[in-house]
Amino acid sequence: MTINNGTLQVPGANIHYQVRGTGPIILLVHGGGGDADKFHHVANHLANWYTVVTYDRRGHSRSNLAHQVENYRVETHSDDAHRLLAKITNKPAYVFGSSSGAVIGLDLCIRHPEQVRVMIPHEPILLQLLHGNELKQAEQFMEDLKINHRGEVTKLIARLETDEQSKNVLTKRLLGNSTYFTDYEIQGILNYTLDIEALKTVFTSASVKIIPAGGSASRELFPYRCANALAEHLETELVEFPGNHTGYTMHHKEFSERLHDMLEKNKHTG
Repeated sequence: MTINNGTLQVPGANIHYQVRGTGPIILLVHGGGGDADKFHHVANHLANWYTVVTYDRRGHSRSNLAHQVENYRVETHSDDAHRLLAKITNKPAYVFGSSSGAVIGLDLCIRHPEQVRVMIPHEPILLQLLHGNELKQAEQFMEDLKINHRGEVTKLIARLETDEQSKNVLTKRLLGNSTYFTDYEIQGILNYTLDIEALKTVFTSASVKIIPAGGSASRELFPYRCANALAEHLETELVEFPGNHTGYTMHHKEFSERLHDMLEKNKHTG
């Protein structure tokens, strides 16, 4: 599998991106604490049908910030996605976003609907759509995540079977992503309010097909319920994918086939 690497300069950062495969373009937007490599296996499968674009979001791995500290804004990240798509194509693309990456993809749909053919937000973190005990539990989970995420990453690194030099490089990368996630992204996602009415307008005008998605193994968890609530607001159906919140890492072949199937069913949109 040939992977072409590139760098895109954007305001305040440089974006590392990868392109593989041929066919219609699909952009994959990773969630918090990750990078383009989260999609490595699923992207390789999807490259049988698509030109797959993955990237490290600003502040992650190889996409360095111009300034060490910046306020996290969903709108800034969706502008990066907009600029990346504009560099690669002048046609509407398929977009898949996971977790906070799904929120970024939805914001992109509102701001640049002409760039998106079909958007699949997989378990978007949209606490504004939750209520009562469900909301309280989600808020507590996010607070606990701030405290525990770095420790969990450290445990993961300790279990890796690799040489010391590779482990040191990976440690720096993963802990850097974790720091960005816990120090900036979690609060930034919680502070963001999706303009549901604007999204409905884009959706009902048929300019962008939006397919909310959740993992079949995470039905009882709040990210799945965020996706379900989004589907209800848009008066459309939620679709399920294999696995949990990050099912694409564990069930990459089945996940990519499911994604391809959904896009095939909606390929005439736009």
